[in-house]
Amino acid sequence: MQGGEMEKTKINDILTYDFYSSLEISNDEKYLAFLKTNADLDENKYNSYLYLFDIEKNKKYKVSDNKNIGIFIFDENDNLIYKEKSDDKFDYFYKKDKSMGVGSLEFKIDKNVSYIKDLKNGYYLIKASDKLSEDERKKQKENSFYKEVTKLPFWFNGTGYINNQKQSLYLFKKEDKSLQKIRNFENESLNAFAINKNANKLALVLGKNDNKVSRLRDDLVILDLENKEEKIIIENEFSYYDLFFNDKDEIIFVASDMRKGGINEDAFIYKTNLTGEYKKISPDDFDKSFGNSIGSDARYEAYRTFFYKNNKFYFVVTEKEESKLYSLDENENIKLEISGCVEDFAIANDNIYYFAMTENRISHLKEKKNNKILLDNKINSSLGKIEEFFYESNGDKIRGFVLLPVDFDKNKKYPTILSIHGGPKTEFSNIFHHEHQVFANDGYIIIYTNPHGSSGNGIKYSDIRGKYGTIDYEDLMNFTDLAIKKYPQIDENNMGVYGGSYGGFMTNWIVSHTNRFKAANSQRSISNWTSFYGVSDIGYYFAPDQTGANPWDNLEKMWEQSPIKHAKNVKTPTMFIHSDEDYRCPLEQGLQMYTRIKENGVDTKMYIFHGENHELSRSGKPKARIKRLEKIKEWFDGYLK
Repeated sequence: MQGGEMEKTKINDILTYDFYSSLEISNDEKYLAFLKTNADLDENKYNSYLYLFDIEKNKKYKVSDNKNIGIFIFDENDNLIYKEKSDDKFDYFYKKDKSMGVGSLEFKIDKNVSYIKDLKNGYYLIKASDKLSEDERKKQKENSFYKEVTKLPFWFNGTGYINNQKQSLYLFKKEDKSLQKIRNFENESLNAFAINKNANKLALVLGKNDNKVSRLRDDLVILDLENKEEKIIIENEFSYYDLFFNDKDEIIFVASDMRKGGINEDAFIYKTNLTGEYKKISPDDFDKSFGNSIGSDARYEAYRTFFYKNNKFYFVVTEKEESKLYSLDENENIKLEISGCVEDFAIANDNIYYFAMTENRISHLKEKKNNKILLDNKINSSLGKIEEFFYESNGDKIRGFVLLPVDFDKNKKYPTILSIHGGPKTEFSNIFHHEHQVFANDGYIIIYTNPHGSSGNGIKYSDIRGKYGTIDYEDLMNFTDLAIKKYPQIDENNMGVYGGSYGGFMTNWIVSHTNRFKAANSQRSISNWTSFYGVSDIGYYFAPDQTGANPWDNLEKMWEQSPIKHAKNVKTPTMFIHSDEDYRCPLEQGLQMYTRIKENGVDTKMYIFHGENHELSRSGKPKARIKRLEKIKEWFDGYLK
């Protein structure tokens, strides 16, 4: 793990990593399909290639030279069907059979297809939007100098201003290549859907709006494909994660009613019949965070969280500092299937194939049955050692992490950085984190923890509504104090602090309330809850929910929880990083904090990345990601070394 003959982990190493994702398995269970994504510095983008993995031969091979494949499935005959290309008129789907030959055109559809499922009855279920006509494209270009805003939210991070392009569900008949529309979704959003085993009923999760303001709770609708009748069976009750039909035409769904812990409340598993009589089927004490919320800057593309097969419901939860795969059988018995850090999975009849991450491997392919690595993905540069300890804070036992420098010498002092994750309902663990290791390879200690508000410890732990900057701040300071005591190698006179999103908020808060850090870096942050309310894509509901206040009824409470109120106290040199297309924590949030600190006469600067959004540090364009980390390191090197 440490030092030796290996080369150091460097900033540009992010260009060399293979990111595996989107795992699928053929019906005969002989093949796996997945995406391999790599950064391309010359073109300043990411290339995603489609691969097949022959399980028996333990061999992978590339299916297509297309650099941007995102949609693919196995059909009922175990052929791989994938969207090879798209133009102004058609989406082109190719078929790759079991031979070593190249794929060939299977069919084309005159829509923008975003989802396809083989129904194994001669039909595909397709989700798509219309292609724009030549006149529509021309008109769109002519009118590109302005936007009409009529909805809330009016933009989404990573998407931009919301347009009125309608999504629809279709049945595509393989025999004659005909397309039959099932339903339009206008003035509502299709947030999740499932089709039953007989392919005659659809369950739809519909996001509705009140006066063009999106509701936080959805409607669950049953659509009978034979008689076209539609019925709301659960109305405005839950926010849904996903749903599946079981073999009895009951619906298994994961949802939160948000009544106990607000919008960040952990969800539970429910079952309902077709009339909407539902019950919770996961235990009350199974208080887990669904999905993998463990932070890393070394992954890309989508990962599966839920799946239903052979009368079992499979799901990933974040529990403590692991992302685990569980199953729930038809008798409502929960079983732990896989521990560690599960990134993605595919279910076979007597095995589970999955991508995992560890401290020295990014997403790599494993099988559960023999606990064997099938496709390795080990980091080949030197890595600092991660140590752990527990500490007590605000009535809970919390895990802390200390990443030691490569070639660590216990008799030396090292500059140290406190790293704070985003969220707040995410978390850090001991899995590989590229930028942390870049610092560890250049003589830094990195310390990090999961304060109250983080995921993996239940609703009570993650619920810090109205408490931002109080117990979470105390946790971080208590952790830092104990880390210094346990590791005398930490140079407490040369400490920095940094983080993004919630981590940026907390960095803003910390430098407004203590001078113990010699330098700080705040990224994609919140500084002012009162303005965040009206400009963020989630602001109108996230800000009131998380602060327990709004700008009209209890302005002072919202203002008190805003770092900008306290920014006159800042004496810590602080660098800001923001993206001008960040619609989650918009640019003005960073600018406000920068302006006040500049007026304080404190050294500060700001880097604004054009064309990037809230995901800059994780999936931003390669040149921007590299420049970002270069500037962060340059800033801390200037003050801590």
